Amino acid sequence: MSSQLLVPDPGAPQATAFGHLLIMVTDVTISVNFYVQSLGFSERPAKPLADGRPFRALRQGIAFVGGREAGHRQIDHVAFEVSDVRRLRDRLRSTGVEFQEDLHDGPYGLTIYITDPDGVRVELYQTGLKV
Repeated sequence: MSSQLLVPDPGAPQATAFGHLLIMVTDVTISVNFYVQSLGFSERPAKPLADGRPFRALRQGIAFVGGREAGHRQIDHVAFEVSDVRRLRDRLRSTGVEFQEDLHDGPYGLTIYITDPDGVRVELYQTGLKV
């Protein structure tokens, strides 16, 4: 294993901030209560999910969605704000990255969903833009 640190191309579009982590749980209320009462997290208002699944968000960057069953993955997706979602989308397409959803108007801005090498759903969005 190399000890050399990897540094992105300074001119390339890139992630600028952690957005959020959506965790799939068996009972949203129990999970929210645990994080609020046991760990001191606080709940924040959130838009309902388009597919109608139970959903609640915390100010610390994580949210919970109902629907976890045996064999399901627990992490629904991880999200990052990016500097130029259109250019990043084009670069990802040219390298053969798997797309789950192409450019669309998401709740945080112009959004794409891709799959990382381990199958994790990754949301990439740029605020202030629409299709």
